[in-house]
Amino acid sequence: MKRHISIFILALIAAAFASCDRIDVAGIFNGSSPHHDARFKQSMAYNDQYGYNESGLATIYAADNYYTIYWGTDVHVAGTTVLLDSFVNMALEDYSCEAIVFCGDIIDAKNNYPLFYKSLEPAEISGMPLFCTPGNHDLCFSQWTEYVEYWKTACYWFQVITPSGEKDLYISVDSADATLGRAQFNWLRDLLAKKSKEGYRHIIVFSHTHLFKKDSNNANGAHFNMEEIYDITSLLSKYHVEYYINGHDHTPEVTIYKNVHYVTVGSMKDTYKERAAYAVMTMYGKHIDMSIYRMDGQDYWFDDESDYNDEELYGND
Repeated sequence: MKRHISIFILALIAAAFASCDRIDVAGIFNGSSPHHDARFKQSMAYNDQYGYNESGLATIYAADNYYTIYWGTDVHVAGTTVLLDSFVNMALEDYSCEAIVFCGDIIDAKNNYPLFYKSLEPAEISGMPLFCTPGNHDLCFSQWTEYVEYWKTACYWFQVITPSGEKDLYISVDSADATLGRAQFNWLRDLLAKKSKEGYRHIIVFSHTHLFKKDSNNANGAHFNMEEIYDITSLLSKYHVEYYINGHDHTPEVTIYKNVHYVTVGSMKDTYKERAAYAVMTMYGKHIDMSIYRMDGQDYWFDDESDYNDEELYGND
């Protein structure tokens, strides 16, 4: 057994030397950016400095009562941005789009942040609001510094207000380490408790790591533990959050649990080509339409039947 472990470690080291800008060996085991609690503290300090904890990171006044939000995730930029460029252009060509949101893993290797940000320039020039929540890949090679240099904060909220006065709330939480940590969980709990009394039509939470699907990656940071899943899902249900939108797993999936839609958007990685995915959320009246599309224009499914139920997950308690 020890011999097998030694061979694995040697193979890993060899791979790292063969491609030292793509594999963060230290980060695989220990993480190479600040711990989630440190990142949360830094985000709160930034929010407090500019008053964003009270006023929100942004207030978007929609041009119409019917509007859309474009969702992309797991772009994993590593030298090319073909699908990212196409996604940004589609959003800009949609007159109803009020914001673009990325659910983490926007880069895949060292020194790719400048390339990702260059693809956002058309959106910046047009004045399109851009939002992001960090993924585990975004923190490799100690690149948290590059992440916050552009995005400034990982834990925040923004709102969209329609001409008729309807308000929709969007909350970003940092799950790049596959945990919120106690401090961030308490912040989310207090924010939901407060905002649920302020007349919001819809409440959406977005993050990187999925809460239900267990992928084949068992490395550190792969998924939440079951106890935290129970705590988070109970919290979201209590305050009538309608959607939790995430990336991390590269296969689109929808789960409805305790009246909350858990949506894994999929991946927009260039190597996925036509089967890469993005999502469009349409708001109109009391309705939300969440559509997941392939880059070749075909629809992925959106199943209104839950893939799990209370008994399967936690028993009849």
